[in-house]
Amino acid sequence: MNLLNVQDVTPFFEKLYEESYDDTLLYLTRRCADPAQIPDLMQEVYAEVYSVLLQKGPDYFKRPKAFVQHVAKSKLCRYYGLRRRLACLISLDRFGGKDTGGEEDGSPWELPDPDLPEQLAEDKALAAELAEKIRQLPPDVQRIFICHFWLDMPLSQTAKALGMKEATVKSKLYRTLAKLRELYQKDGAES
Repeated sequence: MNLLNVQDVTPFFEKLYEESYDDTLLYLTRRCADPAQIPDLMQEVYAEVYSVLLQKGPDYFKRPKAFVQHVAKSKLCRYYGLRRRLACLISLDRFGGKDTGGEEDGSPWELPDPDLPEQLAEDKALAAELAEKIRQLPPDVQRIFICHFWLDMPLSQTAKALGMKEATVKSKLYRTLAKLRELYQKDGAES
């Protein structure tokens, strides 16, 4: 097997990554039952695309974005096939965040870890707590949060992408935001 030079394929891969990332994330977000697995699946998709690119070269790709979509689909099928087989053997806890041991690197709810000034420490703790609350929401509500807040999609586009009515998306989003506001409303703050 003759591998190509990394410098030869990196510009092609970076361009393909930029052009296909949002579509791939949206595809996996719509189809993955457990949104906590999306970052891992994304990483696996692009690792496989890069591996094929190193082996075959940029000329191998007739329709690069379609190839990325194909890889995403196959990763999702393999993931659910394995998950179903494992579910027969052991009990899988969908929201077992205590034993994940750092699996959620790159998660949309993960907070960056820069050195923050002391006065922002309380805000960081509150944001981490909110992120954990969002991870505990039903998967469809998590998907709405990912599309609307992380991908900056308008509600109409979020609804279309998730195959829901816009009114349903609005209702779920606003109801959840109201609950979160109520939970975290500071003393003396106006609603």
